[in-house]
Amino acid sequence: MRRPPRGFERVTRGRLRALVRTEAVIALGPLLEQWARRAERPGRALPGGRGGAQAFDVEPTLSVVLRPYLRGGLIRHLSREHYFGFRPRPFRELMVTETLRARGVPTVDVLAAAACWVLPGCYRGALISREVAGASTLWQCLRSAAPAERERIAAAAAAATRTLHAAGGIHPDLNLQNYLVSRVAGGYEVRVIDLDGVRLRPATQRDRQAAFDRICRSIRRLDPAAEVVTLACIEALHAITAE
Repeated sequence: MRRPPRGFERVTRGRLRALVRTEAVIALGPLLEQWARRAERPGRALPGGRGGAQAFDVEPTLSVVLRPYLRGGLIRHLSREHYFGFRPRPFRELMVTETLRARGVPTVDVLAAAACWVLPGCYRGALISREVAGASTLWQCLRSAAPAERERIAAAAAAATRTLHAAGGIHPDLNLQNYLVSRVAGGYEVRVIDLDGVRLRPATQRDRQAAFDRICRSIRRLDPAAEVVTLACIEALHAITAE
């Protein structure tokens, strides 16, 4: 395990290895141990499921979201939760997230990254972040918003993406489910989430166009009849491609 980011410390308990924000070690310890033992206490389901993530109230003033790493694609039929290698993906996602947060990218506040070793070179992974009260994915937000508000929401998502690109972050899987939207005074706050796989390098015009194209594919998949995402929304999202 690499040196922890500033403000984090290593936690080792049996097969569990974790990087935990220092002020959250005591609060998250029981939840991490329960996850490692597969004895997770029931949490609160999040809107839309969000990849099996659940919310937990670990302290009166601290609610968190635990997102297990789950495989997609054809390989999920062989192993849904097991990953292979000696550099667990949750630790890299934590490092990338902290780097981008320091550069001003709106994303979630990660409190812990964890790996539970099943065998040498085989692990289960999870990420714990601070819950954003009242937040929903971009897709859910667009579906529930009044038609007149949808363009503003899409524009806020485009602005968050441009901030990501300006900070040198290339997201390999931008789609309507990988944005978290919350209402704030005077508008909407959009966070880019699921930074596993994000590459840190200067964004090119090709990268910006690819990000917009992936979002368009997501729109066609989730809203094939164009009942939610209007042409005005797509035009607002097209701002992603601007330098």
